[in-house]
Amino acid sequence: MPPAGPPPDPGPAAPDPAQPAPPAPPFDPYISRNGTRLTTVYATSWTYAPDLANDGDDEITSLRPSALLNLGRLAAAYDRHADQLPRVLHRERLDPAAFAARRWDATGRAAPTAATLWQFTAPSGQILLALTLDLDAPLLDCIPLLEDLYYAEVTFGGADPEQLAAVRIGTVPAGLLPERHQIVFRASPTAADVPSADTAQRIIYRADLPVRPELGSLQAPDELNRRPTTFGALGPYVSLLTGHQDYVENAAFLSAVQAVASAARLREIRVLAETYVRRFRTRADGEARLHERRTLLERITHAQGYLELELGYSVEIPADLATLIPSLRPSAFHATLYEAMGLTERAAAVSQTLQRLGNATTAELTSVGSAEQRTAERRRVRTVAAVTFVTTVTATLGLLFTFLGINATEVDERRSMFDLAYAPVYAVIVVVLVFGFLLYAVLQALDRAALRRSHAVQTPTWHGTHRLLASELGTALLDGHPARVPEPRNLPTTDRTQAPPAPPVA
Repeated sequence: MPPAGPPPDPGPAAPDPAQPAPPAPPFDPYISRNGTRLTTVYATSWTYAPDLANDGDDEITSLRPSALLNLGRLAAAYDRHADQLPRVLHRERLDPAAFAARRWDATGRAAPTAATLWQFTAPSGQILLALTLDLDAPLLDCIPLLEDLYYAEVTFGGADPEQLAAVRIGTVPAGLLPERHQIVFRASPTAADVPSADTAQRIIYRADLPVRPELGSLQAPDELNRRPTTFGALGPYVSLLTGHQDYVENAAFLSAVQAVASAARLREIRVLAETYVRRFRTRADGEARLHERRTLLERITHAQGYLELELGYSVEIPADLATLIPSLRPSAFHATLYEAMGLTERAAAVSQTLQRLGNATTAELTSVGSAEQRTAERRRVRTVAAVTFVTTVTATLGLLFTFLGINATEVDERRSMFDLAYAPVYAVIVVVLVFGFLLYAVLQALDRAALRRSHAVQTPTWHGTHRLLASELGTALLDGHPARVPEPRNLPTTDRTQAPPAPPVA
């Protein structure tokens, strides 16, 4: 028999099928997280090569954003455009007890309560790292840790985030790229919990110092600050979001990953564009090496096409999220983040540079084509001169032999062909040969003189640019040679007391 005692708790009563189910909440609940969450996104020099088996569909399915991130009602939209948005390659929980950071440890505060290392791939193939830390600390107390995270001066068991990710990937650390962005998340259940503008600027600038209210580059999108308990402020390197739903935070997380990838690729495109502009400016003009000039220009044109396409695919197109994700707050955060990081303006400047480089290269290719036509024309003239010379010689000799072979009273078959009686005929032949030789020599001399002049003009193109500016604007052009300092002259000294007085000034 069972032991005596109180009857067991029957538990909650089963719902009555006849009663209607309680209505679903009209929207996802706001986060109720205790403490602060810090997420830092780092750009790397690694590139992801997807598996092309089955056109990569299986791999894309396994890497859908909603597989590891709670995107709520936006999950279907994010999964539909998974190949056009950042995807999660790997997520790993780290041991918070092994955490160490120089500035944070100096404050004497406790270690994070949770740590997660993320590996993302952008549509362009770039691999990015992200480190998320959950802390039981107020906002302002997290500033030293934000500094440690931004400069990647944090370790887990003696290894920094890049070293941990390199071990998981199976490669060696190559050094994180300078592009990175941080997002600070926190709950704000009531309006009193919303951070003030002064607190926001201290977090975003990572400095617990006051600032002048009229100065600053922070941006606060209207959609992120619509409710009394929600707040959003963005800066070039740090963003602060409080009181939003979980799917809004994860959407902002993905937007930060894409923005950091675009910033890193934009810097690489600009560096390459300036490199090719420098090669174009330092090329040697002249008609001596037309093949080398055309090869260089074709290489620049080929690279310029690739850079323009990569600029549009990796920077300009990802700046638009509203076309893919029909949501106001994620779209507002995404557009404002690109604006705060200056990606839109810088991309326009790089695009103009590439277009101007393309126009200059096209014009130079036209010039090279004209020079090649002149070279071909000179080659044709030389060929015509050579053929004319050979024809003149052979025709003259043919006239001589024809004259000696005719049956006429002027030709005596008993005389030798070298008889002095034929001297006038030989004189005419010699004159024709000499004239033909002189004509050929003159044409060759003119062609060589033109070729020497083209060889002599081998100054870099930027010399011509500076000379144009000097002639039009009156600027000074230094050719790199030190100026000759005149020798001092030993002039007789004049005693000021004996010098004549200066004329009065009117």
